[in-house]
Amino acid sequence: MIIRIMGEGQWEVPDSALVEFNEIDRQVEHAVTTGSQPELTAALSQLVATVRSRGRQVPDSEITDSDLIVPDETATVEEVSALLAGNGVGDGLIPG
Repeated sequence: MIIRIMGEGQWEVPDSALVEFNEIDRQVEHAVTTGSQPELTAALSQLVATVRSRGRQVPDSEITDSDLIVPDETATVEEVSALLAGNGVGDGLIPG
């Protein structure tokens, strides 16, 4: 699967990593629900680090659609809340 980290680029990540991503996604959702920016920043940092460590960066010269888009570590509660509201399926950032 291809995951885009907003503002950074795309990473090709094995589907087997979804279980790990979903656990972190629950932390992201909890942080947004409680309005905790420090908790959100920590969860997003973990999510982005996991994408980077589990995946292979897709060269900018390779044009491909992203299966998932995740915000970077600097995203605010309000920004992530809007992303979650816009996905329309209630699955968080990572469909599960």
